[in-house]
Amino acid sequence: MYRQYLVVIAILILVGIMTFLKKNDNVNENDWENPLVYNINREDPRAHFHYYESEKYAQINDPNKSKYFISLNGKWKFNFSKNPDERPIDFYKDDFNDSDWRLISVPGHWEIQGWSKPIYLDEEYPFTADPPSIPRIKNEVGSYRKSFQHPAYWRGRDVFIRFSGVRSAFYLWINGQKVGYSQGSKTPAEFNISTYVKNGQNTISIEVYKFSDGSYLEGQDTWRLSGIERGVYVYSAPRTKVVDFNVHSGLDSSFKHGEFKVGVDLYSSEKNNGKHVISAILSKEGGSRNSRTVLDSTIKAKIIDKQTIWFKKNIKNVYKWSAEEPNLYNLQVTLSDPFGKTLQSFTQQVGFRTIQINDGLLKVNGKPITIRGVNRHEWDPKNGRAVIEASMVEDIKIMKRNNINAVRCSHYPNQEVWYELCNEYGLYVINEANIEAHGMRFHHNGYKQLTNDSIWSGQWIDRGQRMFERDKNQPSIIMWSMGNEAGDGKNFENLYKWLKDKDSSRPVVYEPASKKNHSDIAFPMYKDIKYLLKYVQGNKSKPLILCEYAHAMGNSVGNLKDYWDIIDRYESLQGGFIWDFADQTIEKENEDGDKFWAYGGDFDDQVYDNDSNFCANGLVAADRSPNPHIYEVKKVYQPIGFEEIDLANGRVKITNKYDFIDLDHLDFSYKIIGNGKTEMSGVLNSFNLKPYESRSLTFNLFSIIPIPGVEYFLLVEARLKKANKLLPKNHIIAWEQFRLPISRLDLPMETNELLPTSVLYKDQGIEVRGDEFSLSFNRENGFLEKYNYRNNEVIKNSLKPFFWRAPTDNDLGNGMPKRCDVWRNAHDELIMQSLDTSVIENIKIVNAKYFHEKSGSSIELNYKIYGNGILKIKQTLYPSGAENPELPRFGMKVSVNETFDNLEWFGRGPHESYWDRKTSAKIDRYKGKVIDQTYKYVRPQETGNKTDIRWLALYNGSIGLMFKGLPVFDGSVHHYDYALLDYDKRSQRHGKIDITKGDQIDLIVDHKQMGVGGDNSWGAKPHPKYTLPIDTTVYNLEYAIIPFNKKNELDALSRLNMDN
Repeated sequence: MYRQYLVVIAILILVGIMTFLKKNDNVNENDWENPLVYNINREDPRAHFHYYESEKYAQINDPNKSKYFISLNGKWKFNFSKNPDERPIDFYKDDFNDSDWRLISVPGHWEIQGWSKPIYLDEEYPFTADPPSIPRIKNEVGSYRKSFQHPAYWRGRDVFIRFSGVRSAFYLWINGQKVGYSQGSKTPAEFNISTYVKNGQNTISIEVYKFSDGSYLEGQDTWRLSGIERGVYVYSAPRTKVVDFNVHSGLDSSFKHGEFKVGVDLYSSEKNNGKHVISAILSKEGGSRNSRTVLDSTIKAKIIDKQTIWFKKNIKNVYKWSAEEPNLYNLQVTLSDPFGKTLQSFTQQVGFRTIQINDGLLKVNGKPITIRGVNRHEWDPKNGRAVIEASMVEDIKIMKRNNINAVRCSHYPNQEVWYELCNEYGLYVINEANIEAHGMRFHHNGYKQLTNDSIWSGQWIDRGQRMFERDKNQPSIIMWSMGNEAGDGKNFENLYKWLKDKDSSRPVVYEPASKKNHSDIAFPMYKDIKYLLKYVQGNKSKPLILCEYAHAMGNSVGNLKDYWDIIDRYESLQGGFIWDFADQTIEKENEDGDKFWAYGGDFDDQVYDNDSNFCANGLVAADRSPNPHIYEVKKVYQPIGFEEIDLANGRVKITNKYDFIDLDHLDFSYKIIGNGKTEMSGVLNSFNLKPYESRSLTFNLFSIIPIPGVEYFLLVEARLKKANKLLPKNHIIAWEQFRLPISRLDLPMETNELLPTSVLYKDQGIEVRGDEFSLSFNRENGFLEKYNYRNNEVIKNSLKPFFWRAPTDNDLGNGMPKRCDVWRNAHDELIMQSLDTSVIENIKIVNAKYFHEKSGSSIELNYKIYGNGILKIKQTLYPSGAENPELPRFGMKVSVNETFDNLEWFGRGPHESYWDRKTSAKIDRYKGKVIDQTYKYVRPQETGNKTDIRWLALYNGSIGLMFKGLPVFDGSVHHYDYALLDYDKRSQRHGKIDITKGDQIDLIVDHKQMGVGGDNSWGAKPHPKYTLPIDTTVYNLEYAIIPFNKKNELDALSRLNMDN
């Protein structure tokens, strides 16, 4: 009868399960395809801290020095399986023979280490979206094994294993016994293995799945890499212990005094007869050896099961934490047994700050703040997402060097040490839950398939909870973000409520909910300036911070200054986060051993679609070398404003744009520079300006006697007085350059005094000869095709109009190559209508007129040849009135003598600059090698441009050519055929190996080329004011070519008045 009863019960349970599965057809049998199963036997999430055996070791805070800590980082035995059906089923057994398994490094990824191919995708999943199902044939499995020694002195204590990050799901066995399961790759999975371990050697076995149902919530724009990607360790804890703690360190209503409390969660699994002692000591960091202690409190308590002990204290005149003044206190919590023996001690950084939204503004410590931010993925070009602490410190150093004060952890919680570093060095952090379902936009039900499905709600809360609990005590975190690009729905509303119930001290944000109640701040992405202006006119309740903007893909980050002109104007616009910090490319070698930056498609990954070089969006390259646009970021983000008031009388205004500190930490100096030479310099008095206060300065300009043809500039710089933890003394924080209204024209060149020239009319063309030069114009096309100076061929092919540019990544995204195709080969399609010569005042004039049939435009080229070999050129474009796309550029191109590999110029530099990205490039005199003017972007594209050039000289050891603007020009010079930079969709090309020094030097002289743009890289064009529309505008380019044979002639030649 009893057996029949059991059978009935079993049948009822089975029917219930089948009924549930039928009603919930998006639940599968496998744990890794079941959204209701995201952990088995995993410990509850907790704050990050280590268990030290003494206060001394807790103060050192190096877990490797603790006898209760064993790192499992290093080499593991590893087996790779292409899919679950091929995995070794019994590999976790004690008697399993793994002698033929290879070794893998942990942390790391099996794709990077050679077992599989890295996959790069932006939006789509690497599989067809059908949640929660995962295609078995593509789901790789990694099997790991490692042994560790359980010390005898751990006996009688609890033992835990902590995986800081495993992607995407895994099972755990200890000594052949199954312990548990976890998914969610960006927060720790901790297991109590006390009942599984034994004294001596223990074997850990882990089975990792590349994809799981959790992968539907991990669809971030990054490489799809797998494995144990963060650290692993085993630790021992007393049976009576602190299991968690929660720090509250805000300010009172005056924002002067601190309100401190910490709740210490205790747990005991043993019978305690006496009272344990819990102590909390709070001291100011960075003080003297006897740093001031502001709290030293002890509580005795009998610990039974679980309980929370609170320590509270109000602290007068507290040192406050902000990104500008990251003042920290050190909290030490110690637990001792009733006999006074230390059971456990740990420390935590504490920063006193209050975060509020009132008056429609985000405030820290009662003051509105400005977010000069950047998004950051964890990335290393050799190790993927296995990032070490030294790399994190370098990232923060680069951010500080470039005036970045905030970082969004896109799009997942980072390693624990990252937040500790941000606490210490001062960065505002937006911590983001590991939720992105971008690939669901391709599902027939869209995002709502997950966001409104209650079966997935547990995973939503789990991911938010694990982020919050681990990082709740980090003062640098000023906001919680619920995720990225996952649509919106009930699951996000529930997560918002959960986070606000847990933590009312920080705002919660989410981009798709910007206009809804479950985002405390408007947090949009890639909104243009028009949107920002519209927002400030209609919204008063929420501040706006751009969660992503200025997409830095390839040659980008144009019009950043335009954004900040608006942000600085309206207080409810509080900044934004540039996308993004570092290129996510992988270092790879070609067959010749040359290294290059690999992107999607470089790993024989045709089995998957890929998103090419969309992973290369960084302000810095993957190795943290600067991409050119980071200089613009530093300049625009600088926390000091400079403004001209009355330059004729030498008056300018300086404004402190810091939120909390004055300018006393900076030294100010100035220079007055004429044509690259310092004429006057000095040190300015200290500026004890409070935040957003201004002061005017007056410089004595009347002592400068202007030299004919010389331009004068005022340069003001602010440098660090003293070195700090990251930046050296004299590091430039901010600067500005003003063109002074001091000038004096030189007399025009006396053409009558020049040697005579002759004109020869030949079958092939027209030749103009002088004493030391000759020029030839082709009779069929009218172009200048030969230019000899002192028996040297100084140009190597025809000087032609040029209207095309090698498409940037932004150009490809907005369809420029197709839209502007009419201009691609226009230089070879011009039909000459006339070619005339004349003489005026001893100046030979050649004039050619052209018609471009495809656009209906007319072009005129006018050459004036002087007896000293100087050639003055004017190119004019007359639009037809027909509808035509904008010009990519309006210029001329020529190849010069290949020995002219030395370059000097007077214009903006030293780095490249563009029409909409030039505020960071000072006007000065620079020199270098031609080949060094090319920045090798990940994918070849337009590079090396210089703006506002007064003159540019190319030369070898004996002769050269100066190109002098009338008055200025933009341009670039390349030690290879410029066409190599053009886009070829049929091949994978890489700047590092495909753009190399060639046997020609191409020079491009432009009136302008259009801006590089950067609002986004998938449709946004450069802003209209940085374009060259073909409407009724007549475009002119005027410049002179001046040959020379002595480099010391450049100063005099540069001052020539070419008005005649």
